[in-house]
Amino acid sequence: MTLEITGGGAIAVDPNQMRAVADRMGATAARLSAAADDLRRAHHALSSAWSAGRRVAAGGLWATAQHVAEDGDELGDDARGTAIMADAFELADLRSEQQLLAVERPLEAELLQGRIDQLVASYPALDGMALQLTAAWERSSPEGMLDAPVDQIAAYLADTAFHMPLWLLAPLLQRTTTGAGTILNGTRLSGDAPPVVVRRVSTHPVDRAATTLAQLTQRLPDGKAQVAVEKRTHADGTTSFVAYIDGTRTVRSGGEEPWDSGSNWDLYIDREQSASYAATMEALRQAGAEPGARVDLVGYSQGGAIAAAVAVSGVYTTSRVMTVGSPTVPVLDAEQTLIRVVHPDDPVGSGLTSGGPAASIGSPDSMTISRDDAASWKASTFGAHMRDAYDETLALADESGDTRVDRMHETLRSEADDIVSVERTEFHATRP
Repeated sequence: MTLEITGGGAIAVDPNQMRAVADRMGATAARLSAAADDLRRAHHALSSAWSAGRRVAAGGLWATAQHVAEDGDELGDDARGTAIMADAFELADLRSEQQLLAVERPLEAELLQGRIDQLVASYPALDGMALQLTAAWERSSPEGMLDAPVDQIAAYLADTAFHMPLWLLAPLLQRTTTGAGTILNGTRLSGDAPPVVVRRVSTHPVDRAATTLAQLTQRLPDGKAQVAVEKRTHADGTTSFVAYIDGTRTVRSGGEEPWDSGSNWDLYIDREQSASYAATMEALRQAGAEPGARVDLVGYSQGGAIAAAVAVSGVYTTSRVMTVGSPTVPVLDAEQTLIRVVHPDDPVGSGLTSGGPAASIGSPDSMTISRDDAASWKASTFGAHMRDAYDETLALADESGDTRVDRMHETLRSEADDIVSVERTEFHATRP
């Protein structure tokens, strides 16, 4: 069982940070080279003075100069290699982003070509290095699927029913879900909002805003409510909101429950407003969130897909999105932070997203948290999609000491210190 916290996508590091490291390595190499020159001059001066030469081991001084020079040369080579690797990471990231934009935003995709051409021309082997990085990520992203006994039986039944060999079905599913599982920034769900009735279940004050990742998901609603909205009043009198959105409540479609398989289909396949999405927007309206207000989002499973759709719609100002086991991944801008929690063997969070986009998305504080072998019920990987498995992963992440997580803790604590009061309202929605 391994916990992994990365920047997300095929590129888990920031190329600019790598270049900064390369610059420091190069500066240190230059200082070592200068030190070696000083040692050589000292050796020459001592060797020129006969009396001093007899008292000082001038040969040892020369040997030290040689060792320092060799260390400087080696570090200089490493610095150049690190800079080249940073370019390879940037090239892979740009190509992934270009591929992501090409279908719906071809002009934005074309704008990336100039930098891509510049990078390719800078070093002959860079093109191949970038392709290897992306290929390795694509091979690893669907690992863990269809491994457990129940999954294999289900896959066999699907194979029999559709008369399609699994070795053909698997790559077809991956190609389909790569596009379906990614939502570009600025995307608005099509269609009219389905009719829903949203009622308040409860309204009560909360002592303090969440200050850890585990606390964020612990505030997801359970019981009757499907959505909870916390209205936060800050020290300067302004307000902001956090919406907590639960996952699918029933696999049946068309009944009173909006959080059903039909809403999953609307969100994931048709990209239409689902009844659950409409209910979430109505809950936010009733909680007092007007268009343009700051609304951060936390969503589990179908709730993650709803959170993603709200975040990219531009209706609200969204600074932070946390999705847990979500079938979709929002492509956020550089001012929005995405906390994506996914298990590689989760057939929803990993299978339906095909690992998510290869391009880096969101602010530099964005992160992807994953843990392999998370299914407690080993007969099926669907156990990796359960809330308790994700709660355990987030508890481990909070205790990991990872710098990204620590920075997020600091951000959450800073926000909590600025908040005067928190009013939490839970909502229950039905179809009329």
